[in-house]
Amino acid sequence: MIYHRVFLYLENTFNKRLIPIKNGLQCTCIITLIVLFSTSFSAAANHELTVDVDYNDGIYSSTLSTTIHVSRDSVYQLLTSYDSLNKYSRLIYKSQLLTNGNLLLNLEVCFVFICFDKQLTLSLEVSEHSITGHIVPEYSDFKSGSMKWQLSGNNLVSFLQFSGELTPSFWLPPIIGPLLIKHKLRSEAKYSVIQLELLSTSNCNSQ
Repeated sequence: MIYHRVFLYLENTFNKRLIPIKNGLQCTCIITLIVLFSTSFSAAANHELTVDVDYNDGIYSSTLSTTIHVSRDSVYQLLTSYDSLNKYSRLIYKSQLLTNGNLLLNLEVCFVFICFDKQLTLSLEVSEHSITGHIVPEYSDFKSGSMKWQLSGNNLVSFLQFSGELTPSFWLPPIIGPLLIKHKLRSEAKYSVIQLELLSTSNCNSQ
């Protein structure tokens, strides 16, 4: 019953707002693709990973904690390679550290056939193995928000904790919009963790 309502909502919303969807079967195919992607990706992630994403009153909040089996310094080096963050994030297609110290991120968020091209600017506070970014609303497609990465560990293993909040300033379809955003944040968090470990391991082996 719940899935049926989702399919009907997708059909009505996409017909009116976004792309032509001709029938409920096509809506079913879209949801099936999303579920298959989520299932296959979860099966591929073998990390000690906890991801939680919530939505309330227009605000998306997320937390992540994971163990990465490489040195803390190697992971920190990747997190602070501000001009090449797209190496471990599929959401970021371009990143740039500006002369004023702010971090500019160009994002592309895709849901099957629909893509959003958005900009996010963060003012950074960086300390030893900790990075905090606060959204600069006038240069972002987000009203407000913040992100924090905290690293601990040693030369053999890293413990990464992330927390963040985002309030988009662009329109998203109610009900299904938050559902898709939450799914995207979860899946991309898992992808980034895997890539961080692969890149860190590769960098260590090449030294």
